[in-house]
Amino acid sequence: MRTLLLALLGILAAAPGWATGLHHDLTVTLDPAARRLEVEDRLRLPAGTHRLLLAPGLAVGEARLDGKPVAVRGNALPVTVPEGGGELRLRYAGTLPLLTPDSRGGGGGEEGAYLPAGTGWIPTPESAESPPSWRLSVRVPAPFVAVATGRLVEETRDGAGYAAAFAEDRSVEEPSLFAGPWQVTERLHNDVRLRTYFHPEQAALAEEYLDLSARTIDAQAARIGAYPFAGFAILSAPLPVGLGFPGLTYIGRQVMPLPFIRAQSLPHEILHNWWGNGVRVGDGGVLPGNWSEGLTTFMADYAAAEARGEDAAQAMRLDWLRDYAALPAERDSALTDFRAKVHDAAQIVGYGKAAMLFHMLRAEIGAEAFDAGIRRFWEEKQFQDAGWDDLRRAFAAASGRDLGPFFDQWLTRVGAPTLELAGAKADGDGVALTLRQGEPAYGLTVPVEVRTAAGKERHTIRLDGRETTATIRTAASPRALAVDPGFALFRRLAPGEAPPTLRDVTLDHAATTVIAADGPAAEAARALAERLADGKPRIAAADRADPAAPLAVIGTAGEVDRILARLGLPPLPDRLKGRGTARVWTARTPQGRPLLAVAADDAAALQALLRPLPHYGRQSWLVFEGARAVDRGVWPAGDSPLRVSFE
Repeated sequence: MRTLLLALLGILAAAPGWATGLHHDLTVTLDPAARRLEVEDRLRLPAGTHRLLLAPGLAVGEARLDGKPVAVRGNALPVTVPEGGGELRLRYAGTLPLLTPDSRGGGGGEEGAYLPAGTGWIPTPESAESPPSWRLSVRVPAPFVAVATGRLVEETRDGAGYAAAFAEDRSVEEPSLFAGPWQVTERLHNDVRLRTYFHPEQAALAEEYLDLSARTIDAQAARIGAYPFAGFAILSAPLPVGLGFPGLTYIGRQVMPLPFIRAQSLPHEILHNWWGNGVRVGDGGVLPGNWSEGLTTFMADYAAAEARGEDAAQAMRLDWLRDYAALPAERDSALTDFRAKVHDAAQIVGYGKAAMLFHMLRAEIGAEAFDAGIRRFWEEKQFQDAGWDDLRRAFAAASGRDLGPFFDQWLTRVGAPTLELAGAKADGDGVALTLRQGEPAYGLTVPVEVRTAAGKERHTIRLDGRETTATIRTAASPRALAVDPGFALFRRLAPGEAPPTLRDVTLDHAATTVIAADGPAAEAARALAERLADGKPRIAAADRADPAAPLAVIGTAGEVDRILARLGLPPLPDRLKGRGTARVWTARTPQGRPLLAVAADDAAALQALLRPLPHYGRQSWLVFEGARAVDRGVWPAGDSPLRVSFE
């Protein structure tokens, strides 16, 4: 997730990867407020020709290979190392970019410093086979504290500042370095050093975060294997982010108090220490692609929902399927093509569809074999690259089954199956039914629920071709039947199962946006359109809107009402009238296309929506007071063609 985000923003100085046997011994002097970075790096390099790159803005003052000067060409250092290896000594320094709310590639400022791996702040080979080992000593002036990925070796504090050393002896990744005016709270838990690096206003949250970290680490270690790092730290970030690194997570200070950060985001990032950091995502093999986000979502986010009960788990599965229902076909992709979340469309496939794959796999082979496969995968692949092929082999060995067809259909195909209940008839104490699916046919174990005079019964029907007919015997006379009522299969939802949501419009590049405002309100509406669209919005006048495409109307309440009436579109729903400073709702146009309307009181109310509204794509309607969503919901689903009553 983090690495591709950096690449997307164009700040990577070099392609990721490090030469086998590469070791950094770094001495860093960092002044975040002055944005000054000074580094001495003693690199142990294997024999061969290397081309090391540094980020723009860093200037090399000295470069010597085994004591002999090395020519520097801008920010590139071509080095040929003789047999037996050699030591390259570098001294370099520079001014960091200013750290702003939009920074992703590193920087510094009054609130601290952020130097993530892969951004060229340490010399990075253009090509390599595995990450380096390293040791990093850092000093920062008061009031700052510094922390890096890796094992904390030592630390000292005096009136002038703070110094510490960190090390990583295994093949994990380059060091990431952070600094901030933090208060540090520590707890040792089963030889794991747990820490929070929080701003003063968050000090009261430290113990709760440490408690949750300890519980999560224990639970996942029992299921997977021992926690792979010496510690875990939670850092309060000046940026609006939630990022995972080996042994730590970097979370925006503004969202730290929010319940969902503790309930969902923190366990997700802790689990990435096994999946993504402990086992790296490899891009080779027959089945390439990033498996770690889907597995982490399944074992962290979805597991938390399951712990709350089946209703919460079903709601999460339905969210994933509704997200997919909103994804235009031309933006769909195979799981083998997923690398990281670069936009919402990628997240729908790489997180939601992948998590559903693991949910279906567990149902297919059983929970015991699934957990055994997870443990086998970890034992065999820790601190190595791994791909979907390795997961398939681990689960196949644990279950004693050939899982090739299962993984092939869910990983390599673009799209999802569609289900049709072609016929159903009560027959005494039983039901005869015909299930049909579209092309290409998937191998599906389809859940079927029958409500009888004695209660509900759950059955499954195997569907391997286009159609199958089966008879289900029941303990009492059947009253009703539902196909996949709990949304256990990844599939295209049937009509009636997917009411309109914001994502039906925001994901579609063909959508037209009409600005219904003048002056400053129009400027705010255009800015909001830019924020909402998962791409570049197509803004047009009302009379130029394409009636066959999704439509967004954004502006002030009176103008939005006028344009909707002029175009013959559904007006503001009664339940939203007179409420809040802004109302947001979805509907269907007369042509059946999705409609999204945003009606705010004034320019300030529109401006207040810029940050929060894009996070509510799964909702059908919302009411805002300023930047706070005070009410929201999803329109009721219609009648599903996958349900039938016999009464």
